[in-house]
Amino acid sequence: MVRSKINPCWPNALRWFLAQGPGSFVPWHFIREPPEMEFAASAFRREDIGYREVFVFARRQDCDDFAGLEVVNGSISGEVIYFHPVFGDTSRPSPRDWDIVHRRFEDVFEFVAAQIVPDMKEWALTVDADDL
Repeated sequence: MVRSKINPCWPNALRWFLAQGPGSFVPWHFIREPPEMEFAASAFRREDIGYREVFVFARRQDCDDFAGLEVVNGSISGEVIYFHPVFGDTSRPSPRDWDIVHRRFEDVFEFVAAQIVPDMKEWALTVDADDL
């Protein structure tokens, strides 16, 4: 992500991480434009049983798994929510009878260490780096 697109209101952990220039840690990809993953944030708002909001900053390429920072009282917090929406029928409200949240992480660094790095290692065992 271009530094000028990194919002100074975002938590420092995310800003610090994005300022390093990561775009992809296969199978995960990070946002390049702030509104890029609004479709996933919208699905989260519809489907989350806790009626929460997130600012989505990462997506797993092989499935509909996403990571977002929880929005609390209109401000983006540092806590990461890892979730899998079903992208159901948008003309009807979601029944909200299952939890789409897989895990919660203290911050972006914990998410990267506990989720992204193990996922990368798993892929590295089956996909040659030349194929990336």
